[in-house]
Amino acid sequence: MTIKEIAAKAGVSIATVSHVINHTRYVSPELVDKIEAIIEESGYSEKIKKKVQKIRSGRSSQIVAVLPNIKSALYCDLCNQLQAYATSQGYQFYTAVSNDNLEEEHSILKNLVSSAKTIGIFLSPTSSNPSDYSFLYESEIPFICVERYIDDDITPRILFDYHAAFQSATSYFFESGHENVLFLVEKTDSLAKQEKIAGYEKALLCANRTLSNSCIAEISLYQSYDLISLNIQKSISRYLPTAIVTGGNRLTMFLLKALRELGKDCPRDISIIGFDDMLWCELTAPPLSCIHRDIRQMAELASQALFDRINHLPASPLARYADVHLILRDSTRMIDNGPLGEQAVSPDSISLSAEEKALLKKGHYQVAVSFHYTGTAWAALHQKGIRDELEQYGIDIISTMDAHFDPVLQNMQLESIKMQHPDAVIAIPSDDVETGPAFQELSRMTRLVFLSNVPQNFNRNDYVSCISVNERENGTNTGRMIGEYLKDKAHAKVGFIIHGAMFYGTTERDNYAEKTLRESYPNIEIIARKGFIQIENAYKVCLEMVTEHPDIQALYVSWDRPALLAIKALKALNRTDIAVFTTDLDFEIADEMNKGFVKGLSTQRPYDQGKAAALAVAKSLVSDNVPKYIGVQPYVVHEKQLKRAWKDIFFEALPEELG
Repeated sequence: MTIKEIAAKAGVSIATVSHVINHTRYVSPELVDKIEAIIEESGYSEKIKKKVQKIRSGRSSQIVAVLPNIKSALYCDLCNQLQAYATSQGYQFYTAVSNDNLEEEHSILKNLVSSAKTIGIFLSPTSSNPSDYSFLYESEIPFICVERYIDDDITPRILFDYHAAFQSATSYFFESGHENVLFLVEKTDSLAKQEKIAGYEKALLCANRTLSNSCIAEISLYQSYDLISLNIQKSISRYLPTAIVTGGNRLTMFLLKALRELGKDCPRDISIIGFDDMLWCELTAPPLSCIHRDIRQMAELASQALFDRINHLPASPLARYADVHLILRDSTRMIDNGPLGEQAVSPDSISLSAEEKALLKKGHYQVAVSFHYTGTAWAALHQKGIRDELEQYGIDIISTMDAHFDPVLQNMQLESIKMQHPDAVIAIPSDDVETGPAFQELSRMTRLVFLSNVPQNFNRNDYVSCISVNERENGTNTGRMIGEYLKDKAHAKVGFIIHGAMFYGTTERDNYAEKTLRESYPNIEIIARKGFIQIENAYKVCLEMVTEHPDIQALYVSWDRPALLAIKALKALNRTDIAVFTTDLDFEIADEMNKGFVKGLSTQRPYDQGKAAALAVAKSLVSDNVPKYIGVQPYVVHEKQLKRAWKDIFFEALPEELG
């Protein structure tokens, strides 16, 4: 029977029969049923199948990606990548959007199945139930699941390992000292969402927490922007997290909006690991840590799998995974602990009432300062912060002493300070052990506020407070910069030049830099680790280390002054190929960064730390309610960000000679 005979038997035009066969125009359901019954009875359906198969074998056929939306960066980028692969093989490429609606998706798929041009489908399914796609299986049109999948054992799927990715992100927060980690995930029925939650819950269990400790908020994105933000705000108010992991890039943007409306600062109040490494992630303030998905790799794997099926080649594995990894920037911070185990609080947690400020101005209080060394911009900024804060309350600085890193000299200076009878002393011990007895004696007659570290054998009642940069994070930042610099090397070798003296802050910093490399960068080997006691010894230590291990590719040096001596040794050896990473920003180390020796550093915020120390002193003069440990977050400086970093740390433009 011909199409003309079918039209005559149905009492319709040839065009109407054609529209029913090709689904190209609306025909009433009753007429469709009548025409399809005649087609089936007459055997014309077999002729249609052969014709379709012949058309589909040609390169003018179409490949269609059926996606939940093209608003998200993932599907938008994935669509572009899939199109590039499809058109490179001569196929036409189209995109259809299901809006995560199963009925809408069914309508799209049924039209594609019945179209003579459809040769293959990329599907990110709305449902994971195989029974919802029985008609698609029966069509025998090759299709591949991307990012989401149908829960069967026959359909190839290209996925991201969300379980591992979200376990890694959540574990990072627990390892950084966070207790309450909120997981924001989109409210859908997808298996991908379940994988993300499973990864989060696995991290809970690995951190010796129970699932009852989980903080999971499912947020629907199919509502107004204001309502999405409000629901996120409610979740934050309910769970009171110090860290948040988001399960989608749109959720990340709404989270940033919600935090702004709540007046929360990132990462001071809440640390964030977002989702997808978009261009804007590096442009936010601060730059955003995120879970990065290799969308290009997903498109490549999916295209290859679909082409193999179209060309009847041997089937690829049922499930293949594109890369997912964690990129850490400045939107996360570690929860620090003080020398005696105290949890760090922000300087913003200390406030003075109007009544307390009036009492301070009436008190005519006097403060002495004892530093281990004052000959750097770092020390000068500490002093400026102390002076600027104390001046607000009419508190005088009666002396500032420089021990030149000599504990014997500092002990003698502390005797002089005792004779001045100050109301409080702000100090940086030059040695945790040797200065301990002198500081103990001083603590019995005045208030002590320490910067960076507390001498050995002190208990909580012997001093008012300790103010420090988060040295664990300082070390972690530096270790991470080394790791990222060398991550593409198959086997990289690093040397560590550490502070050999008993000093709490530098010990924490050095240990965490090493810990970061050993745990997160298996391709990197620390082949030498040597300490210096006196700073001037760093030159000799570096000479000996590099001579003994000439294959070293990068050096970690505990802070900037010994790093400068290490650089001097490298120049003497003509080893300008070795990259240096260190901590603390000053003029000379910035100059070496400009010249290319220093590839990255993590720095304290000395002015802010000085102000915090002075604020703790002021509060202690009128109240006993002073935190024992005040933590200031370090600042990461990369080569290309030196100008911005200098302005943020020194509150002035980068000097012309460094520009």
